[in-house]
Amino acid sequence: MKNRRTFLKDLGVASLATALPLSQLNATSMLFPNNEVNVGLIGVRGMGWANLNSFLKNAGTACVALCDVDSQLLEERAEELKIKTGKRPKTFSDHRELLNLKTLQAVIIGTPDHWHCIQMTDACAAGKDVYVEKPIANSIHEADLMVEAARKYNRVVQVGQWQRSDPHWIKALAFLKT
Repeated sequence: MKNRRTFLKDLGVASLATALPLSQLNATSMLFPNNEVNVGLIGVRGMGWANLNSFLKNAGTACVALCDVDSQLLEERAEELKIKTGKRPKTFSDHRELLNLKTLQAVIIGTPDHWHCIQMTDACAAGKDVYVEKPIANSIHEADLMVEAARKYNRVVQVGQWQRSDPHWIKALAFLKT
């Protein structure tokens, strides 16, 4: 049975992103107070939506909130999740409102690149762990702010690198190492 202890480890294995360092994978047992991980999605198009659907393949994972500025698409996605999971997530047009949810433990950021820095630092400040799509930042200064926020608030942050964990790349790397 999958639970909070295997959640982030399974995500890395499930080709969502580059693997976390082993020390962080072993620390996942301390990340969530119960066996269910409640995630929210900021940016419900494209990669954000694909990432959320991959997260939801992990037992014990629930989407409790969606955020997007496109209200029509936001409602469509909320209804899709209601049909798929039996629960309709809360919806927001402002990511800061989503981050105020006490039941939320982690967020997926799938917004346009110029939003990644502010949304990730806001999420860390709100006590949420983060999965953010690449590129993580648009400048070295933004990247520094993001690293500082993750460290200051002691959050786990993972950057999306799907191609790094797709099976054909792993096989190619293994071949090159032989």
